[in-house]
Amino acid sequence: MMFPDPAWQAQQRQHEQRRFREMNETSARRRRSRSGTGLGGLLKFLLLVAVVVLLVKNPELRTEAWTFAQHVWADVRNA
Repeated sequence: MMFPDPAWQAQQRQHEQRRFREMNETSARRRRSRSGTGLGGLLKFLLLVAVVVLLVKNPELRTEAWTFAQHVWADVRNA
């Protein structure tokens, strides 16, 4: 009866570990690359469109938003 070669077994284990690590890294990259798509991305886009339309239709709100943004920017620069 022949027994498996210990060197061959070690090589197989290393190969399996490498494949497992590569599969995990690939799936993690896929999850990160899809983070801005789908329903979440659509909702963000719709919210942006709604804010732009609101600012276009209301000049007083647009002026207040611009003044607020200038104050925030000045605070950030001076901090």
